[in-house]
Amino acid sequence: MMREHLNRRLLANPPSGIRRIGQAAKAIPGCIALTIGEPDFDAPMSVRERISEAILGGDTHYPPNAGYPDMLAQVAEHLNGRFGCDYSPDEVVLTVGSTQALASTLFAILNPGDEVIVPVPAFGLYKPQIEMAGGIFVPMDVTQDGFQVTSARLASAITPRTRAVLFASPNNPNGEVLTAQSLAVLRDAAIQHDLFLIADSVYDRLVYDAAAPTLMGDPTLRDRLIYVSGLSKPYAMTGVRVGYAAADAPVMAQIVKAHSFLVVSVPGCVQRGCMGVFDLSIDAMLAAYRRRRDYVYGRLLSMGMDVRLPGGAFYIYPSVAKYGMDSDTFCGRLMHEGKLALIPASCFGTEGHVRISYCYGMDMLAEGMNRLEAFIQTLHK
Repeated sequence: MMREHLNRRLLANPPSGIRRIGQAAKAIPGCIALTIGEPDFDAPMSVRERISEAILGGDTHYPPNAGYPDMLAQVAEHLNGRFGCDYSPDEVVLTVGSTQALASTLFAILNPGDEVIVPVPAFGLYKPQIEMAGGIFVPMDVTQDGFQVTSARLASAITPRTRAVLFASPNNPNGEVLTAQSLAVLRDAAIQHDLFLIADSVYDRLVYDAAAPTLMGDPTLRDRLIYVSGLSKPYAMTGVRVGYAAADAPVMAQIVKAHSFLVVSVPGCVQRGCMGVFDLSIDAMLAAYRRRRDYVYGRLLSMGMDVRLPGGAFYIYPSVAKYGMDSDTFCGRLMHEGKLALIPASCFGTEGHVRISYCYGMDMLAEGMNRLEAFIQTLHK
């Protein structure tokens, strides 16, 4: 009976499908999982040492809501140096992971009933976050467009209630990098229809063949572009939980306000641990991910799977459409018959594909590909 009095927006959104599948895999003896987007490397030793020193040194009090000024200055310097933009430290906020940066952004810009267009397939947390902030999630399926954004597709999704477009490049679940042409479509629509653009850029350091095109530094978007990223993926710091966002000062003031209401601040000792992190090289990790990507891609091609070479992140997204079953059925059978857990496209708002995470060691990837190949051979028979 009390269920009737709970938050209807929250009730309407189930728990994470990725986590659910991971738990199901653990209950199957001998099953292995290539499901989680978590680097198998450890956080840099210098970060761990600084966190220890900070907390042992007494940094256990409230820091400023947005973050320590010196850490904010480092984030601003990093972004300005990469993109040729001009963010000041007071246009940056440190958050508890990039997920909380997105939540604070949505709470800051949305009014009840505002629509947020999201190119799908997309990370599963976008929908519940938009709806909990009072907005309406508007999926825009770009599967047939090579996972790019076209002017025709975007124009058909925009209504008078559209307030923002939330996009990721590189993308989770498929590792696709938006082209300069796709970004130009987003830019033109934002200006024409007075929209915010929320760029989930948590993977934009993890690109393999060329730097990802960006809208950062475009002065025409200064008042409407919100950049979100974090340290979790490029620095193998998922459990440290540090993200950040950058936006024009009036917008950032509201994001910081929402952030302070949600979590108050990122722990001070953690912030101290992250000082200097942007000076660390990620080349070794990037090279390892590239080798794994190329290996998994080659194995999938040899199995006869339809698959695109991802340009970034650490996911690959082969099609399973030709096997005569939806992605949930494919993954369910693979998990029980082939002892391998993957993530179905239904977790990302579309159909016909499965996500494979390759942020696992080569031995695990090889075993996973062997099991997938054996399962596909049974389907052919």
